[in-house]
Amino acid sequence: MDLQTIVDAQVAKMKMEEFEKKPIRVLGEVILLLEAQPKKNTVKLDFTNEIPTSLHSYRGYYEDLSLDYSPNVQPMIVSQLLQLFKDADGKTFSGYKGDNFTMYRRTLVWVAKYGDTGRMLTDIQSKDGITIISTQEDED
Repeated sequence: MDLQTIVDAQVAKMKMEEFEKKPIRVLGEVILLLEAQPKKNTVKLDFTNEIPTSLHSYRGYYEDLSLDYSPNVQPMIVSQLLQLFKDADGKTFSGYKGDNFTMYRRTLVWVAKYGDTGRMLTDIQSKDGITIISTQEDED
């Protein structure tokens, strides 16, 4: 094992220990939360009227996953979003500045536009026929 591999492993361990203390969800949890929602509900974000659209490598930590959003697209329903997240498990995404990153069920999930940093995905709940993705700023 070379020195870079050892350093990368230590940095990844320290990051996971830091984020275990925060309310951010991992891909596997997001899938479980979405599976518990009514499949035909429209999905909304808690901080904007823009609509969830796609997944990409997160700009803040390329090895993490991010849910993108846009103002001028058709509303997404739970079953569509659930499929996006299920398809991301084991899928390789290109990082913002290059390299490839494979996402797994233990991958942290953020909500951010492509190329931007964003908010931690913290919960998913339904109310009145709408499924709301709750987020929170990362204070650190």
